[in-house]
Amino acid sequence: MGKKKKNRIPLKDLSKLAEDEGLYFNRELSWIKFNERILAEAANPNTPLLERVNFFSIVSGNFDEFFQVRVPEYQKNSRINSEEFLEVAGSVTTLEMIYSRVIVLMRKASTLWRKELSPELDAKGIHIITWSDCTRDEKENLLDQIKDEEYTILRGERFTDLRLDEHLEGFALLAETRNGRAAVPIQNIIDKIGRYLPVKGRTNTFVLIEDVLRKYAEHLFDEDVYAVMPVRLTREAEKVLKGDDADDIIFQEQKLSDRLPSRLETPEELPFGYTAHLVSALDLVPELVFDTKGPLGAADLKEIPVDKQELRFPQFIPGMPKGLEKTKGLFDAISKKDRILFTPYQSFDALVNFLKAAGEDENVTEIFMTLYRLGSKSPVVEALINAAEAGKKVTAVIELKASFDEERNFLWSEKLKKAGVDVIFGVSGLKTHAKCCIVSRNEEIGTKYYATVSTGNYNAGTARIYSDLSLFTADDRICSDLKRLFSQIKEDKISGGFESLIVSPKDMEKQILELIEHEADLKGHIILKMNSLTDKTIINALYAASQKGVKIELCVRGICMLRPGVEGLSENISVVSVVGRFLEHARVFYFEKTGRLYIGSPDMMPRNLHKRVEILCPVYDADCRSEIEHLLSIWLYDKVKGYSLDSAGRYFVSGKNGISSQEQFISMMKQ
Repeated sequence: MGKKKKNRIPLKDLSKLAEDEGLYFNRELSWIKFNERILAEAANPNTPLLERVNFFSIVSGNFDEFFQVRVPEYQKNSRINSEEFLEVAGSVTTLEMIYSRVIVLMRKASTLWRKELSPELDAKGIHIITWSDCTRDEKENLLDQIKDEEYTILRGERFTDLRLDEHLEGFALLAETRNGRAAVPIQNIIDKIGRYLPVKGRTNTFVLIEDVLRKYAEHLFDEDVYAVMPVRLTREAEKVLKGDDADDIIFQEQKLSDRLPSRLETPEELPFGYTAHLVSALDLVPELVFDTKGPLGAADLKEIPVDKQELRFPQFIPGMPKGLEKTKGLFDAISKKDRILFTPYQSFDALVNFLKAAGEDENVTEIFMTLYRLGSKSPVVEALINAAEAGKKVTAVIELKASFDEERNFLWSEKLKKAGVDVIFGVSGLKTHAKCCIVSRNEEIGTKYYATVSTGNYNAGTARIYSDLSLFTADDRICSDLKRLFSQIKEDKISGGFESLIVSPKDMEKQILELIEHEADLKGHIILKMNSLTDKTIINALYAASQKGVKIELCVRGICMLRPGVEGLSENISVVSVVGRFLEHARVFYFEKTGRLYIGSPDMMPRNLHKRVEILCPVYDADCRSEIEHLLSIWLYDKVKGYSLDSAGRYFVSGKNGISSQEQFISMMKQ
């Protein structure tokens, strides 16, 4: 008898799957589960205390962004039929689903704060106390810190005009007065003074500013105040760009009246009746009102102004990749051999050295570089300015649509232009997310090119906490394609014709599908590491490869819509998510039988494949390939911080003895 064939599930036939299952996990639920994994780090007693508080605050900050960006799209129902939203049927249902999952996570977070984190901070000498815990002199000093500020009072009769208001966003005080209800916006005060007011005479002891302002409310009104409670309002993200010509582009904020209210947070003890008029005026559905026992705006917890290194992760000094330690001789080193930079385990200074060397070398004539997120301080910008002032022709491609960094990037662009740098604002209609740089250098043989391609933003700050890979190379195949890419960006059109690079939006999806299909024909082995996997065309190709017997190992940090381990569909696919001290940010694509290995900027999401300029760069050097393959094996088999995903959508850690991949990398780089 012949071997019994395993039944395969056709991609268009869901009949063999349980009714509550499908081909894909829901995008938003997958993202919420990612935050559950971050919260698990906050709950881990083996994590240093202030780092636990930081993880706790990251969850809150992630949800702030979620309600600023994702939720308004469902509210407006304007993109519900777009590719990115096809997995969800109906915006109302989606909001209900989001509410049910988010409120559960908020309850878990509140319990963690009240029962563990807050008491442990107290035990370690870090105290967040209330107004009632302070002496009279301490209270007077606290009031002195805020009494000279200006306040805006929104009377109850104006609640119906909130859509025209220019004040209510973020924290506010909701007051019950003799003449009805009033709201006092205080976010501007928090932004100016800070959330944590120090208690005079006590070390590492603070009162939350909203608690002090509550007690100051009697001074704000010419009437009796019966009750004052804090609330926090989230609105749709405010940054937009106006103008079509690069010289005319201006940065603008949308008026509050044009930005949807997308979430109202209230203390659990606040009766809904106190907020009912506010909710009505803001046109908020119940699914956008959240009550909590924990601190509102918990993202601010990471800003507790204390310096206790013993309560943080042990410090380490990142090393330098060989050949990139100094500016002198750097190009000769790259010419002889490709180099890999692995941040934060190796120093971001290696990238800065590359740029400094370009500015100092008398034989360098030209520098092209893409810039996506630069941070508040940028040695990268400084190096480019120095190069321009040294007479090099410098061109910087700056993305002005980098979410939440729009204004900062615009200011950097102005500074670069004043220094003589030619600034380009990307390609019309696309976001330039590629991270690359090419340097032209006159040598005896003629013009030679040196390049770096990275998975991470050229941001010195995040390079200390984001795990990323950069390739430094003089390979003609890569450099020729980068020259072509920058030329097309200047021409404002990505037209293709690349020999080694895979570039979106021109042909990335097509080429990745071909790589998957070719590997499937050879019954090979695929390893993909990325931040998110939501593109259904790519997912379907991976399903088809699994059905042909290909071993597929995925390392997906955040959102993963692919359902692994389903018999007849994806039993050859495994998924792991590494969540730890550093943010996993490197993208690596490995195809064993075809011998292809790429690093680059894209995740496998519709926006990366079709709406952005992204690149995947091949790694040709044998030693560099071996190094990256070794890193992949460590990431994939992390049994400490590696969460495995099962077919039901559950993430779990094996709990086996050992060290995490990130701790192993720290140990490796010390050697």
